[in-house]
Amino acid sequence: METQKIRVMWFVPPLLALVASQDAQATAIGAERNRSSDQQFDALVAGDVDAVVTSMDNVIGWNRRAGPRDFRVVAQIERTTPLTVVARPQLRNLQDLRGANLLVDAPDNGFVVALRAMLRDAGIESDSVRLTPAGGVKERFDALVAGQGDATLLGPPFDSMAQAAGLAYIASVQDIYADFPGQGIVVRQGGEANTGVAAWLRALERARRRVSGNAEVARQAVLAAGFPGAVADAMIAQNPDSLRPTTAGVALLIAHRRSLGLAGADNDYSTIVDDSMMEQYTGGQQ
Repeated sequence: METQKIRVMWFVPPLLALVASQDAQATAIGAERNRSSDQQFDALVAGDVDAVVTSMDNVIGWNRRAGPRDFRVVAQIERTTPLTVVARPQLRNLQDLRGANLLVDAPDNGFVVALRAMLRDAGIESDSVRLTPAGGVKERFDALVAGQGDATLLGPPFDSMAQAAGLAYIASVQDIYADFPGQGIVVRQGGEANTGVAAWLRALERARRRVSGNAEVARQAVLAAGFPGAVADAMIAQNPDSLRPTTAGVALLIAHRRSLGLAGADNDYSTIVDDSMMEQYTGGQQ
């Protein structure tokens, strides 16, 4: 019997996917690193991929674009996505970013919404900064190091790489918003390959439990993928208690949009999350 294979896009290979890849029962995946969330959107619309790993806020933005509007988060793959504002060395705090050129993935959806909320809470109005689309986390790191902007939002391993390159640590999203959620697995509802995605989620759940019980197994999987030990430890620290997207995290995403006056503040958990795939393998017990 031919093994079912699903196609996935992500910015950085997530821990649970690395651990699940060692599982002989796991659904085979064809994984591709993407350069931006817009590339993920286009690939899902075209049917070129079956799932993407991305900011859960993207579902809110994507469902308001011209197109299918049937995107849903089906799992949360990490406890939180550690995000750090990193800037040119002479910039020291959020107030210093007034008038700055900020490198972002997209100006109105994704992690930029948390960045904009941080700036608002620091008293910096949206029209006081410039948002320049520069792609995914690696692309933003490369652009910032090359001097093409003043600051950006980075996650592991690029946040530590940026500081090692002499760039300044400004602030952490998690220090300000403790409920900020991790990345989600996003699909289109009713997709033909969603049976395969559900099987992959079962493998990810087995991986999540393995990581909880044996961190060294997870560490070796990350090291084998070419990441340094510090990145492995950071990933393991974000192993979620459940693959079910947290209600507090989703509520925070909606609250950020509401406070910024962005479209999508009328969403609720059910318009962002479809947990029916998880029901298939947990029987409602998570």
